[in-house]
Amino acid sequence: MSSFLPNLVVAETLKKLNLSGLVSPTDLKAKINAGLDHLADLKHDDGGWGWWKEDASRVFMTAYVVSGLAQAKSAGYAKAGANISGGVGYLQKQLAQHPRMIPELRAYVVYALSLAGVPDLGPSIETLWSRRNDLSAEGLALTGMVMQRTGDSRVPQIAQLLESKARYAGTLVSWPSSYNPLLDLNDDNSAESTAFALRFLTHADPQSPLLEQAAQWLVVNRTGGYWWNSTEQTAMVLFGLVDYLAASQELNADFDVDVLLNGSGIAKRHFTAADAASGADLTVDVAAAQLKPGGNVVQVSKHGSGRAYWTVQGKYYSTEQKLYQQGTLSLNLTRDYFKLTPITKDGQIVYRLDPLKAPVMIGDTLAVHLAVNGSPAKYLLIEDPIPAGTEFVQHGDSYNILDQPATWQYWYTRSEFYDDHAAFFSTESSGRHESFYLLKVVNPGNFAITPADVQPMYQPGIQATSDLLHLQVDPAPAAPPIAMEEKK
Repeated sequence: MSSFLPNLVVAETLKKLNLSGLVSPTDLKAKINAGLDHLADLKHDDGGWGWWKEDASRVFMTAYVVSGLAQAKSAGYAKAGANISGGVGYLQKQLAQHPRMIPELRAYVVYALSLAGVPDLGPSIETLWSRRNDLSAEGLALTGMVMQRTGDSRVPQIAQLLESKARYAGTLVSWPSSYNPLLDLNDDNSAESTAFALRFLTHADPQSPLLEQAAQWLVVNRTGGYWWNSTEQTAMVLFGLVDYLAASQELNADFDVDVLLNGSGIAKRHFTAADAASGADLTVDVAAAQLKPGGNVVQVSKHGSGRAYWTVQGKYYSTEQKLYQQGTLSLNLTRDYFKLTPITKDGQIVYRLDPLKAPVMIGDTLAVHLAVNGSPAKYLLIEDPIPAGTEFVQHGDSYNILDQPATWQYWYTRSEFYDDHAAFFSTESSGRHESFYLLKVVNPGNFAITPADVQPMYQPGIQATSDLLHLQVDPAPAAPPIAMEEKK
């Protein structure tokens, strides 16, 4: 949903702005139809959706899908309507069964139902209105958008209450949040909260000076200068920015930009409306030799009408272990390699687990043991690169492993195996969990095994890695010559 819905929203916005040719209709249609087919396959029997096909349905995931399907349907994709009814039924049932649902989550569910055209949402709206003073900025924005869709006259009061919660930092404005109520995670959710506020206020108070200040705050607070904390948060921010973009008319650009380093000009460009609409930029690379020790001054000046956004990055490479092996007290990951040594027991071939301490040969089978330990976490992702000289064993259960530890088991929600790494996903995790998979050695050489990594997908900055390992693969010994019996 986060891969095709933002594309759809941007395309619809460009269409409203009469900006054609920037998004290929053929490519967009292919992406959306592929996404709709995948969502249909991921749908659960109860009508809802979870993180994967194998886990339980989640209220937010289902509301997100229902809202996306509704928007796709309104954009002319008839296929999107096929699965809405089951999702709507699931959400209505959850609302009825959980009267104390997290208020912000309830607001998002009601918002999704309103997009899906569900009538008689009055009681749900009244519940949200009665709790307005307890709602976060995100909850207020969602409640306001629902009320806007129903023509509720109390929208200005929601807008005024939301504006009173804004936090100022110089010329920038945001709505800080340390909790994501939709994913039920304790994390910096300020970008998503600010985007929802921007989206609502763009329509509720289009003349508010907070709009420009909030949009600039969102642009400044990107991770690495390109996107936001996760696919989910990036999608939510885009939804807010495109609504503001359509209302602000800032695509009508006609200005010059000058870039100076320590007082000397290093780049200049004139930007037009066509440049702004196409996302054209002025990239300036500064070599280390151009920088002065002790400090440097970069100046970016704009002359003319329109708005220029800028960002500065510094890139360098280091082999220091501390820069790639980072962890927290609440998350830990270890990885061990074993060689499967075939032995005969009771007339059958079984395999002994021998810790890998010596070179292996082509044809050997290896067991990779992973153990993750930590406090409760949601949406956990483990990625483990494999040595270049190995391939995954597709049917590991065909190996009868002697004295395999009982803790080595399938505990995660889903696993995927790619050409160069294995990926394991856990919707919820706590304590210590162990698992393993098998590799077949296929090429000789001396290979570095990049550290495995574990992190919550929607909580950047929390991660742990295993140690760097090495694998030496010797060529298989030449087969002895076949003795030919002399004929007499």
